[in-house]
Amino acid sequence: MKRLLMIATCASMAACTGHLPSTQYSELDDVRAAIQKARDAGAEQCAPAELAKAEARQLHAAHELDEGSSYDQDAASFLIDDGKASADQAYAKCTAAKPKPAPKPKPVVIQPKPAPKPMVVKPEVIALDGVFFESNSANLTASSTATLDKAVEALKKRADVKVEVAAHTDSGGKASYNEHLSGLRAQAVRGYLVSHGIDATRLTAKGYGEASPIADNATKEGRAKNRRVELIIK
Repeated sequence: MKRLLMIATCASMAACTGHLPSTQYSELDDVRAAIQKARDAGAEQCAPAELAKAEARQLHAAHELDEGSSYDQDAASFLIDDGKASADQAYAKCTAAKPKPAPKPKPVVIQPKPAPKPMVVKPEVIALDGVFFESNSANLTASSTATLDKAVEALKKRADVKVEVAAHTDSGGKASYNEHLSGLRAQAVRGYLVSHGIDATRLTAKGYGEASPIADNATKEGRAKNRRVELIIK
């Protein structure tokens, strides 16, 4: 295709005498640069027709410029502009045909799963409402037996569990005294349960004193609630 265009162009030149005119005129700088740009983009393979037309226009314009003062300025300008347009088309065709490089895939960052929070299983707590002691003493009152007997029956039905007998006091008095007194009271309840048929190996006793209140110690009602005995199922 390129050779045919060149032959056709040369044939149309009245002064074509077997040698090609120089294309180094400054007037041809733009079209010459556009042709080189197209070549660098691979136009000889991807846009040969457009490149051949641009080179033919450049050569024809060079011939006009070779005429010196008698050259057709309008014809030369047209050939230069049309040649540059053809070179630009060749460049655009080649660059459009080239596939853009695929973007680099972003690295996949696998976030480690957070360790599951350990399950906190709250122990079963049975309040022994109705268990009372003599003032400042670990002696159980007679009215406490009804509640304790019910606890015995419940523990016999649940022979597979172990139990902590936990005793608490209000905040009256010294903390060390309250802890000691609550420990004696817890032992008293444990002793009652053992004496009524509960295996001693299933039972432990602990006094918490005033450390774990469930009500306001500033009121009489609150202090009464804090003086309590509980069975903690393990």
